[in-house]
Amino acid sequence: MQLIKNRKISTVAFYILTKLAGAGFSLSIIFGLLFLTEVDLFKFVEVISNKTIWLIIFGYGLFCSGMIDLIVLKINKKKQLIKILLYIIAGFALFLIIGVNFILIIASVVGIACSLLFYYGTYLSSKSKKFKYLFAIIVPLFFMILLTIDFTEKKQWNEVKTSTSYSASFNFFNGKHEIPIMVSEGQCLVISRDFFNENGGGHGFHVLNEKGKFVGMTEIAEDRLKFTARNSAVYRMVVTGDDVKGRFKVTWKISEENY
Repeated sequence: MQLIKNRKISTVAFYILTKLAGAGFSLSIIFGLLFLTEVDLFKFVEVISNKTIWLIIFGYGLFCSGMIDLIVLKINKKKQLIKILLYIIAGFALFLIIGVNFILIIASVVGIACSLLFYYGTYLSSKSKKFKYLFAIIVPLFFMILLTIDFTEKKQWNEVKTSTSYSASFNFFNGKHEIPIMVSEGQCLVISRDFFNENGGGHGFHVLNEKGKFVGMTEIAEDRLKFTARNSAVYRMVVTGDDVKGRFKVTWKISEENY
């Protein structure tokens, strides 16, 4: 009885690893193609940190793959062909739900390609244990570790901090710099920022809450923004640079009044 139970557990584990390998395989192909189009490591990591990509592949992908297996379970003829057709439908349906236009049709084609990659990954996984463990565990773990690394580059970075301001000058800046600030619930934070670009590089600015989500802000004047904190937390003002040389200054004021 124990032997039968262990075999069942082993079979379930084998099945789950096969599906995870399919997801890991499609993820590696997608991220590999993204890296070829964007070799800047900072930008690459910013793109692959998008939770939607992971949710589609490991959420929607695993769910659809499991449902497809249930559908073809009692089919005896042309099982593999039907499976492939169902994977194509699943890839197309993801974007068809949203609506139909030219861009979504292109996206649907991409979805179909990703779906077929998922299927091919599960097929290869069923043929090789090394493939299974590589793409089910090692590859996703590699990308997860990559997400924890900040590839920001700074050269000759000189900064000046005060209780209400932060300024920096630099010869090269590619990535992000975060300025944490504690804001209590109901308080209004007014931010002024100036960025002096000396070489035509790109730059940007945004604020993140304690969950890492973008905070909606109101523009009250040129280069002057405000928002009211919904809860007490450490917010992060984020200055970004894209191969830029120059300097910037951020000043802020916390008020009990929402003006």
